[in-house]
Amino acid sequence: MACANRESGTRPSVKPWVPILALLLFGGPAAAQEEISDFEELDLEELLGVVVTAAKHKQSVAESPSAVTVITHEEIENSGARSLPEILRLVPNMDVEVLNPLWYEVGIRGNTSINSDSMLLLVDNRDATVEFLGFPAWTLQSFNMEEVERIEVIRGPGSALYGANAYAGIVHVITRDPGTGPRATASLRGAEHGALELSLRLSETFGPVAVAVGAGLEQADFWTDRDHKSYSTRRVRGDVKIDLGENLAVRLDGGLFATSGRFQTYAGTLDMDDHLDAYGRVRLDAGDLSLTAAYSHFIVDGIIDMGLVYNGIEIGRLPYLHGQVDKITTQAQYAQEFFHNRLIYGAEYIYNMYHSNVLIDPDTDEHRFGFYLQDEVDLKSIIKDLLDAANPPALTLTAGLRLDVNSITQLEVSPRAALVYRLTENHSFRLGYAHAFRKPTFMETSMNVRLISNVGIDELDVTNTELRNRTIDSLEAGYLGNFFDGRLQIHLDAAYTWYRDIIAFRIDWDEIEYINLPGVQIPDINGPGIGFCNLPGGLNGHTLELYVNARPVDWFRIFVTASYRQVFNDETKRFRWTEPVWRLNSGADLTVVKDLILSLRAFASERYWRSVYSPEGPFAPMVQDWVPSVWFINARLAWTVSDAPFAMQVGMEAFNILDKRFREFTGYTEPNGVDYGGEMLGRRVTLFVRGEI
Repeated sequence: MACANRESGTRPSVKPWVPILALLLFGGPAAAQEEISDFEELDLEELLGVVVTAAKHKQSVAESPSAVTVITHEEIENSGARSLPEILRLVPNMDVEVLNPLWYEVGIRGNTSINSDSMLLLVDNRDATVEFLGFPAWTLQSFNMEEVERIEVIRGPGSALYGANAYAGIVHVITRDPGTGPRATASLRGAEHGALELSLRLSETFGPVAVAVGAGLEQADFWTDRDHKSYSTRRVRGDVKIDLGENLAVRLDGGLFATSGRFQTYAGTLDMDDHLDAYGRVRLDAGDLSLTAAYSHFIVDGIIDMGLVYNGIEIGRLPYLHGQVDKITTQAQYAQEFFHNRLIYGAEYIYNMYHSNVLIDPDTDEHRFGFYLQDEVDLKSIIKDLLDAANPPALTLTAGLRLDVNSITQLEVSPRAALVYRLTENHSFRLGYAHAFRKPTFMETSMNVRLISNVGIDELDVTNTELRNRTIDSLEAGYLGNFFDGRLQIHLDAAYTWYRDIIAFRIDWDEIEYINLPGVQIPDINGPGIGFCNLPGGLNGHTLELYVNARPVDWFRIFVTASYRQVFNDETKRFRWTEPVWRLNSGADLTVVKDLILSLRAFASERYWRSVYSPEGPFAPMVQDWVPSVWFINARLAWTVSDAPFAMQVGMEAFNILDKRFREFTGYTEPNGVDYGGEMLGRRVTLFVRGEI
């Protein structure tokens, strides 16, 4: 039986169009951790060798207990990426799919499909999860790409430190500290079809006070309707750091993102009158103690021109939508060193308040508690002290455990352990295990959709309060090597993963009931056999990931990432085939002549099979392409026309360079069209000018 019926106590959850609908609506932030700074003092090779996210403190990548990818400010700039998902394509085994012009699906190692995005997004240690959906709105953030100092991507489960939603990995965006970087940076970009972007950042220090302010404006397609979209976005963000001396500092930051416009989606046209996402946060750092409090407020108003149609009959239509999410987060963390141990422990409380006139019961809330402990043990020093060994192996053991309790689902315990062996300063090996979870989203457990009805169905009551946490267990191994004084870096990672209690929409035709209308029978959407549930059985699979970064000479850099993965199923009714997928990304940055830099990025992915589910019934067969086949190239040419004190750069960026025959071969025939639910492969040519002081 796919989903238990209502009489047995479990009510089926959301319908196929409901996840698509909800994807268009929600996004909001909160949370914090320890101070992160001083990255601007490092060069590119040093930046690529330092990470703070894996263990919540700054450490060498060679000592990281997790597989990690570091993307620096220089790489972001050379890529020409104007949104976070575009730059994440450079990460091995990363899946990036476009749902509409402002909404991307992002996952890793195969953990992505509609409404099951599995990556946790942190912005300066602030959790940017959209709590209603359980994953972030990747492009609806208050920072500009100009403000980003670096991005760290943890490829693997992270719940032992970060709790729910760090299911398959973590993306951590670290912005420039106030008082660092250029005093003023401004850029102007103009692209085809009426696209215009302006961004600005100011940074200054006044004695013990450092201040940074960022702002951005973007408009698209307000001259033509060629891409069937027209929108404008506004961003503003402020960051203040007050140094009180004696290892005592106060940090205040806040931001706002707002957008409105018309978006074409495969669920229908979305007319968004207002989308506002604002947050404020205060953080106190007193030596090894960090205290944080944050508040975020999200609101959306709009109309989706979408009718629910069955056999040519429109069952109902969505009314005007209004949704609001308020989130309060408090967190305390303490770090302590003794003997040969580094302890980090902390507690977190999150309170979510939801209000919606269409999607859920009018007012509902959620409480979440998390408690975590991590210990890093320097085994080399212990062996040396206890056994008086002259040259013991350089071993570091990291062990962590977190307990999460919330008012939606059962408690979860998330352990992890990793052993890192530094063979030499330039070569290290890692073995690890981690357990993580994704709690059922509020949409999956509490969705109640009100409709403008045409046939007497005026409500979709699809709640399922008995869903269990989706869990993952992963065994990992990795190697990192540095050659020729760091000019060549090689990362090789492998993992074997088990997925259990997968939450997915499913139809059981043996249990479904029907409503008799004149001339037609309609499946009873509110009845048994339809909805979200924990699938029986599970999945398991293996992945292999390679990253090579080389700078043979100062004026030339090249990198290659490659990955291969395959998922096997324990239960064949939903997943009929195994699913091998490979991805290949490459890029090069070349200084053609003095002050003229050419950057190229090429992306390719292929999957051998598709997943087929619900093989019986009037909707059969339903085919889901988990990973689209994609080939495309990006290019950027930048010329520095003046140097300090006023540096100025002009250039051109071209995304998705494909000729007509290639677009037809890949199935994307529209020169500037969008395959919603797949990849946006439309050409984008941009001219830009950028200056800084």
